[in-house]
Amino acid sequence: MLSDKLMLDAQTMARVVETKVTCPFLGGVVTQELLSIRGTANNPLAAIEDVRRLGNEGGGDLGDLLAFFAAGNHALMRSDTGDALDEPAPAGLFSLELPGSQGSHPGHSGILQGDPRKLDSGRLSKEDFARLVGFAKGNFLKRSDAGRFIAENLTRDANAKVTGHSVAELLAHDLGAFVEAVGPALISRLMHSPEHAAKAHQALEQKLTKLLGEDNLVGSAGEFGLLFAFLAPGPDTKSIDGEPALFMDNVEAMFVHKRLPNGWETWKKSRADWVVHTTWLMLSADKEYRRLTAG
Repeated sequence: MLSDKLMLDAQTMARVVETKVTCPFLGGVVTQELLSIRGTANNPLAAIEDVRRLGNEGGGDLGDLLAFFAAGNHALMRSDTGDALDEPAPAGLFSLELPGSQGSHPGHSGILQGDPRKLDSGRLSKEDFARLVGFAKGNFLKRSDAGRFIAENLTRDANAKVTGHSVAELLAHDLGAFVEAVGPALISRLMHSPEHAAKAHQALEQKLTKLLGEDNLVGSAGEFGLLFAFLAPGPDTKSIDGEPALFMDNVEAMFVHKRLPNGWETWKKSRADWVVHTTWLMLSADKEYRRLTAG
C-alpha cells in the first residue's frame, strides 16, 4: 500500500538517497528516518504533510513553502515502464525522484546530481563541494559568496538559461515592497501595518516562484535561499560584513553526510526568510554572472 512506510535495509536506503533524494534537507530527513518513504525503492514517495510538519518545526512556516514546492515540482512519479516521470502521484504524496523532475534544472551546483534531465543521476561530487568550500572564509559562507558560487555554476553549464531581464524586471517592480517587508523599522516609520508587510512578501514570493522555472539563476538562488532560510536562524550562523554567513560544518553535514545539524528542530524557520535570502542571492549572483560573462 502506498500509505504504508517502506522498510529498507541500510544499503538500499543509502542508494535511494544518493541517486534520487538529491536535496540536502530531504536527504537528511530520509536518512535520519524522520521522513517515511512510501511506494517502492525504485519509485519512492513521501507525504506532503510530513514535509510541511518537518519544515515547520521550531514554530515557523518554512514547511508550508516546502509543501508548495513538493506539490508543484514533484507531483509526477514513474509510470509502470519505469523510465520517465509521467504518472501523477497519489493525492497527498509527492515523488522523491528529484533528478529528472520539474524542479531539476541546468546550472545546478553539481554537488548532489549529475545530468539534471536523467533519473537516478544523483551522486556526491566531492570536487564540486570543494568548489563551494573555496568560496567560504574561515569556515563560514557569506550569502553574497554563495551568490558568486551560483554564478560560477551557471557559466560552467552551456545548457543553463539566464534571461537576465527577469532579475532586473523583478527588482525594478518589487524592490520597494521588498525593502518595506524586510525592514520592520522602516515599516514602523512609514506607518505600515504588519498586514501590509505580509502582503508585500506574498506578492514577491509569487513572482519568485514563477521565475524559478524560467531562469536558472533564479532557480539556483531559490535552492540556496532554502538552505539559508533553514540554517541562518541557528546558533552557529555569524554576521560577517552585515550579512549572514553559514557555518560550513553544518553545510557539509547536510550535503555530504546527509545529516541535519543538532538542534535544527528548535529554531524558527520562515518562508519570509526564504524571500529575503533568495532575493539577495539573486542580486549577488546576477552581479557576478554579468562580470564573468562580460565581453
